[in-house]
Amino acid sequence: MKTRQFSTLKDVLDDMIREMRIGDKMLEMKVKKIWFEQMQGIIAKNTKYIHLRESILHISIESSVLKQELFMAREKICQIINERLGENVIKEVIIR
Repeated sequence: MKTRQFSTLKDVLDDMIREMRIGDKMLEMKVKKIWFEQMQGIIAKNTKYIHLRESILHISIESSVLKQELFMAREKICQIINERLGENVIKEVIIR
């Protein structure tokens, strides 16, 4: 059996996340948290679901007026979330 050398607790946790294959779900949870922090009020209340898959953020909004507004702001949404994450994770935003 091969023994791994870890220098920090972060290395141990990163390895554990990779082994358990939960990294994508954790990233999606971070994105959801950022969404609701940034889009407080009416937008948050009208958000039905948020799903991140293969660098594409899918957002479902109940209000057609808000859908149109958010559709026009897709690039800005992508930029804001990526800045908050500290990395370029989201490549595209789809509003439904």
